[in-house]
Amino acid sequence: MRFTLLVLLSLSLHANELPNLLDHKKDDKLLPVTYYFNTAFDVIQNPYYFSQSDYRAKHEAMFKRISSFDHSVKKDGGYKKLFEDEFLTARILPNVGLHMIGGAYDKLYLYQYFKENNYPAPMVFTFALSYMGHFGNEALELTNENITSHDHIADLFFFDAMSFYLAFNPKIMNFLVSDLEMQAWHLQPMFNFEKSDVTNAGLNYIFRPDFFDSKFRPMLLIGMLNLAGVSYELSPREFITTAFGMALTDPLEQKGKFVSAFFYDNEKSLAAALYLNGTEEYRVRLNLFPEIFNFDSLKLGLLLGQKRDNSEVVGVNINLPIGLAFGD
Repeated sequence: MRFTLLVLLSLSLHANELPNLLDHKKDDKLLPVTYYFNTAFDVIQNPYYFSQSDYRAKHEAMFKRISSFDHSVKKDGGYKKLFEDEFLTARILPNVGLHMIGGAYDKLYLYQYFKENNYPAPMVFTFALSYMGHFGNEALELTNENITSHDHIADLFFFDAMSFYLAFNPKIMNFLVSDLEMQAWHLQPMFNFEKSDVTNAGLNYIFRPDFFDSKFRPMLLIGMLNLAGVSYELSPREFITTAFGMALTDPLEQKGKFVSAFFYDNEKSLAAALYLNGTEEYRVRLNLFPEIFNFDSLKLGLLLGQKRDNSEVVGVNINLPIGLAFGD
């Protein structure tokens, strides 16, 4: 434990050389709770593969898997199979893209948030919160028997751990944020009273480099759906974007369904997002974020959606870390 703390503290030595990710979001006192729900419930966007039922029991089973590290690896085929499956197949794409690169962005953001808000040990809080969220996400993956302990162990002990190195490497993070214009476009988690579960949670990351010095820019979004599109700059730091791609239905086989999406963002913050045929079986889903309303003291977020079975979902968030949703 002492060694881990020393490593974490050493990573922050170059913090002053890193890009500032906070911007105007630094005053959000409820960010850690929102981040946990977006992270822990990220995989529920794929109802074909994962479920949030038996949440506590899955956490207990997950702890048993990773606490018996060597036994779990050998039981599921051994270290050679772990390496072949997690590093030599298409599974490495989300491992690197989401756990390493996306995780690095989030960890730097969390560290700067905790430091700005005068937490006593910002790196320790960053480590604890990020791993709480990822542990919950891995626990929900136990829904599907095709996900073995190799996936959890590779994610938690290698790719998530490596994201700390990336997060506090000035060259890497300045390249991602300044050159590739990386941003986090996470969703707005809502608790659905009628179903007693969480909806509209998830982690998304975009890259939008200004390669051509033009009002038009290429845009790539990665997450439980992967989209490519074009952004048009309406005014400085204000964009509209149209994008198309795939929402994963079988992450191991990289199979999915066609998705189209439209976005509006300003000041490096997502303000509105419309998804057609997207994740969680939403035929149509519109998210309106607080940035589009721009109220002084009211932080308002809205969700309007229709599922593929024609049921409708309405959600609202007013100054809370997680909103309330109603509908089947």
